[in-house]
Amino acid sequence: MTTVHDYEDFVHTGPGTLAGRYLRMFWHPVSRMKDLKPGQAKPVQLMSEKFTLYRGESGKPYLVDFSCAHRGTQLSTGWVEGECIRCRYHGWKYEGSGQCVEQPGEDGAYADKVRLKSYPTQEYLGLIFVYIGEGEPPLMRRHPDFEEPGVLEAGVPEIWPCNYFNRVDNACDAGHVAFTHREAVSRVENMQRQLAIRSLTSEETEYGIRTTNSVPGRDPFYLHFHMPITNQSRSQARVEGTLEDAARLWVDRLFWRVPLDDDNCISFVVDRVPLTGEAGEAYRERRRKAEETQTAPLNQIAEDILAGKMTLAEVDRSLSTYKLFWIEDYVVQVGQGRGEDRPEEHLGRMDIGVFLLRKIWQRELKALADGRPLKQWRTPPGLADMSKLAVPKAS
Repeated sequence: MTTVHDYEDFVHTGPGTLAGRYLRMFWHPVSRMKDLKPGQAKPVQLMSEKFTLYRGESGKPYLVDFSCAHRGTQLSTGWVEGECIRCRYHGWKYEGSGQCVEQPGEDGAYADKVRLKSYPTQEYLGLIFVYIGEGEPPLMRRHPDFEEPGVLEAGVPEIWPCNYFNRVDNACDAGHVAFTHREAVSRVENMQRQLAIRSLTSEETEYGIRTTNSVPGRDPFYLHFHMPITNQSRSQARVEGTLEDAARLWVDRLFWRVPLDDDNCISFVVDRVPLTGEAGEAYRERRRKAEETQTAPLNQIAEDILAGKMTLAEVDRSLSTYKLFWIEDYVVQVGQGRGEDRPEEHLGRMDIGVFLLRKIWQRELKALADGRPLKQWRTPPGLADMSKLAVPKAS
């Protein structure tokens, strides 16, 4: 019997859980496209389930069960042959559909009786998406703002030791910026105005939640949350590259907060910077160099801060604001605890977006449990341009 507690349980997403059933009705990213080369296989995890992701020699990605059906060894340790994957243990070979097509030493008809489960895949915005739910997959949500011209990059995935909902909650929490990101913003020339405490409102939309930040004398600024786990923002500080880039450019960004299991999550980040031509290529090169000049693992720096071994003010000043934002968010979100271990909360007026987010999630989970129709979310174009910033001209 489903209880009120089940409707409020967003943190457990394994097979059979209510939140897990809901999330399995959507497409989710599991890898950057560039991190899976033709002929490569690797293990991936999603909502406490393990799978094998591989790319055929044609370039097409496939997702099948984690283990070989023969003796249960990890299939990704094998190798790709054409569009098939062969198990390293005894050489059983599977098509991307999961059908076993070869079993060395066995009767040829035996292979026809063995089949792994396979799952639909799609590539979009530099990421590989999969659908692991029941039945035919829905149309995958698209984000028209990120199909516009510009430099489009999928950032380094962020793997953190906390529940994915720690990160989802933060999507509608605009009140944290002035405090959490104080150090990063202070390092960027003329960006201290971002530390102003704003008047916040949140409302449900056709795509999820729109949070409006209002400061007297300025244009309103918007954060967009796409149900169930994706947030969209425009930033003039969190730009990968040089500190000069952070001072003069802006970036539109999408984050997918994906549960690996109930204690760990991964975030996939896609950036679009409105530069084209030579200016775009020059920025792409600066971004590449910034990604390569990593002096220490960002998660370890954040863990040292949580352990009291250093402070945010002592973090290497050569780090880009993109990386410093990462560290600052890690400190406060991982610092909340992994999920069930989080202490009692005392929410206030500035948490209006968090209130609304949890209310919508609870409503959708109750509808799912009761067998009633769920809201069909739709993402329109033009969300990014609602937030006005002093922007460079694309060239």
